[in-house]
Amino acid sequence: MSSTTCCPQPRRNRWPVLAAAIILANAVSACAPRTAMRFDRYDGRSDAGAVAQFQQDDAICKGEAAKAQAMAAPIYMGHSLADAMEAGMLEGQRNQALRQIMVGCMAGRGYSMTVVTLQP
Repeated sequence: MSSTTCCPQPRRNRWPVLAAAIILANAVSACAPRTAMRFDRYDGRSDAGAVAQFQQDDAICKGEAAKAQAMAAPIYMGHSLADAMEAGMLEGQRNQALRQIMVGCMAGRGYSMTVVTLQP
């Protein structure tokens, strides 16, 4: 039998292309500066007692954010690029809401939040 056939070629899998695009996007985002939240006391105290109180307040507020995250509905990626993009947007919105929970909790305990830029 000859090496050519009359049958149509199977459709190529697009997953390798999608995986390469995701890897490239992650590599580019790793080079971008990131931001972090820094909390400072309203009264400016920084003694040992204030540091211990901050550690306790930070743990409590992180627990509140974790509790909210645990109660949230799962985000499904789906099978298409559009589904994955929508899931990414929903995850971004959820992360923003979790940051707001953390900031509000810490503000209620006497801290102000400053955004700090971290270099990669």
